[in-house]
Amino acid sequence: MRFFNKNKSDDKLDSLQTQNIQIEMNERPRICCIDIKMETVNFLKKEGYNIYTATLGDKIKVPNKNLYDNHYVLLNFDFPINIHEYDIFLIDLENMNQIDYKPEDHVRDSHTGKSAITLVSSYPETIFDPRPLSSLILSKRLAQIGERNHMVITFTTGDYVVEYETVKIAENYIERQGTQKHGIYSFSGYMPLSEPKFGKEMTVCNEHKDLKTLLQRHIDNSYYNQTFHHPTNWNNGKREPDPSYIPLVKNSSGDIVSICDRRENSLNFYFPQIEDKSQFLSAFLKNVAPSISPELFPFSTTFSWKNNKEYWLPNHAKLVDEKEKIVNEFEEKLVQKDQEIEKNKKDYSFLHEMISETGDELVNATIEFLKWLGFSNAINADELKEEGQVLEEDIQIDFEEGLIIIECKGIGGTSTDSDCSQISKIKHRRCKDRNKFDVFALYIVNHQRYLPPLQRSNPPFNENQIQDAISDERGLLSTWQLFNLYYEIVAGVISKAEARKAIIKFGLIEFKPSNIVFIYEPNEIFKNGTVCIINITDTELKIGDEILIEKNGQFIKAIIEGIQLEDKPVQRCSSGEIGLSLSVPIKNKSKLWKKASSLQQV
Repeated sequence: MRFFNKNKSDDKLDSLQTQNIQIEMNERPRICCIDIKMETVNFLKKEGYNIYTATLGDKIKVPNKNLYDNHYVLLNFDFPINIHEYDIFLIDLENMNQIDYKPEDHVRDSHTGKSAITLVSSYPETIFDPRPLSSLILSKRLAQIGERNHMVITFTTGDYVVEYETVKIAENYIERQGTQKHGIYSFSGYMPLSEPKFGKEMTVCNEHKDLKTLLQRHIDNSYYNQTFHHPTNWNNGKREPDPSYIPLVKNSSGDIVSICDRRENSLNFYFPQIEDKSQFLSAFLKNVAPSISPELFPFSTTFSWKNNKEYWLPNHAKLVDEKEKIVNEFEEKLVQKDQEIEKNKKDYSFLHEMISETGDELVNATIEFLKWLGFSNAINADELKEEGQVLEEDIQIDFEEGLIIIECKGIGGTSTDSDCSQISKIKHRRCKDRNKFDVFALYIVNHQRYLPPLQRSNPPFNENQIQDAISDERGLLSTWQLFNLYYEIVAGVISKAEARKAIIKFGLIEFKPSNIVFIYEPNEIFKNGTVCIINITDTELKIGDEILIEKNGQFIKAIIEGIQLEDKPVQRCSSGEIGLSLSVPIKNKSKLWKKASSLQQV
């Protein structure tokens, strides 16, 4: 059964917000106030408590005036969606509010399926009370808390039961589903309820000292409306009072009118109707509850006076001054570091722009990268246009071996054959313009630009496109390759000079270090990739050697930290099946390479 929940945020404005009062609020305990008056809620908020204002719902005046009158009704409770995360529940069961029946409030905004179950209020009922059924729903929500400790404080009302009738509404018929009865105390599970009684003469029992003092202070102007009995257990052949139930207040006849119930994960207080709930709850939460359930009050201020300067311990002032100095120095360094981070983002923003942008932003970012790579003459082709001249390429690089022309695109998908080959036509025109065959053509694409690069198709070219590029003597390249190339150069895997030579090759451009010798592709990997088994022949490896790990065309450095041959550690080895322990983990289908000689950085 699905019920209507009233949104109270527009109906009950938080007076603290309207007054624009700034209050320091403690995150815990989280307190759910159910039908607690707003003056009390606001009073507790001013004291820094984290509060959600909830309700079991208001009674509804239903216009059932005649014998056959009936109206569909929905519940109007409001509980926090994360009720299982709350620590304390304050409940006032004497909610006397009544609201008029409005048909639009009792129609679901959305519904799935061809039938629905709803409640019906029929003559002679003129006041529909949703609260006992809402109380049952609250019990199910409280059960979601599980084994976490929590506290429930309830201001009682006389126990009563309401009978509810449900109907099934289908496309062509309406069918009565029968009735069900629920009591106002349904939320609490088993309670030792006796008969409702009303009175004002009460005596506080001799229990918890602070709680006794608090109750004595507030009992005179309060009243009770419900009595309880003390459950018993069999012990040594006789019944004895159950120690998990503690009477707190009795009336003049000796009936229990306030009781505490301690369960495995909850502590439940049932108080009479205290007149000044604001002061009572404030004192209870500040002075009583923290001593009973300290785990619920990590920010308890019961003894906060100890923090006042007048009560500081020896050396405390000196330590506080030193702490403030450290904090100030840290904050200054933090501001400085934030400024450095922002500057670094600005300095290297071209790397992100290459793998996210299109149009002029992509072209300019790629030019900045090419200049960093050593192509100092890289320029936006638009700057070379003369009046009436058409230059179709995006970037030109005039270098010692000729002219590189680049078409640079940012697209949402992958490139078509015509996208890849367009640069060939431009190349032929530039060769004719120069009367030379020293023009190198390159197509660079930021493909699938709305996806994170690791989720894109890499490389973004099919075999036919790559073979056509080789035949047409032009290059294909993705900006994701350039992004990774930056880090490979910085790590010393490949030099800028080697990368510049690779850029003017044909087909799919690969940035592979020169002078490297293939070692092996491990087929067995252990210890999260830090150990692998390989076979080598006439390739000497020794502890401390630097090797390269290739995966999907990208290279990283690793150091050989250990070698085992025939299950025995060795310092070096030239052939056989060996185990390598590496400084960085590798993944399946990685290839191992060794540099024949160190690279000369340019």
